[in-house]
Amino acid sequence: MIKINLLPVKEEKLKTEAKGFLAICVIAIAVVVVLIFLNSSVLEEQEEASKAEIAKMDAEIAKLKSIMGEIKSLKEKKAKLQEKMDMIVKLQEQNIGPVRVLDELSLKLPSNKIWVEKLTIKGNKLDLDGKTLENQEVAGFMKQLENSTYFSGINLKKVTKDKAVQGVTMLSYGLNTTVHFAGREPEPAAQPAAAPAQANQ
Repeated sequence: MIKINLLPVKEEKLKTEAKGFLAICVIAIAVVVVLIFLNSSVLEEQEEASKAEIAKMDAEIAKLKSIMGEIKSLKEKKAKLQEKMDMIVKLQEQNIGPVRVLDELSLKLPSNKIWVEKLTIKGNKLDLDGKTLENQEVAGFMKQLENSTYFSGINLKKVTKDKAVQGVTMLSYGLNTTVHFAGREPEPAAQPAAAPAQANQ
């Protein structure tokens, strides 16, 4: 019987297959390394882009903080100016207001049959006492004060008979009112009521 030894052929085949597998492994490893490098480059670019975006946002935040600081400073300046203006108005009212009120008070006396003998101003409250010859003079005086923009809430305290002067009977009266040194806003005129609709005949 003839025997053929095929071992060297098998070994050669195995070596060839091993070399092919090794080449594939080397290529695969090279591809993986290239992919890792490319991925690393992409990640670095994204990181740089993120850092740039963060820096941009920080700059915007700093700008907004600066603007908010300016707005706050302007508001504080405005509040201080408003406070000064209010103080000026108050001083003007204190200096000019009482003179104006007294002038208005004298103008509102309806006639020479009524006069003021004593008045007191405390804050925005005025209290006065006087004398008159007739009751209707007091009513007319109160009406005149009600029509003035410097007075409101007129309240009659008293009207009493006083001693006669040269045979003429005198009356003492007293009233109080709220004073508006800068003048109050006039009340809006009342709207006329709508005419009722007439029914159809």
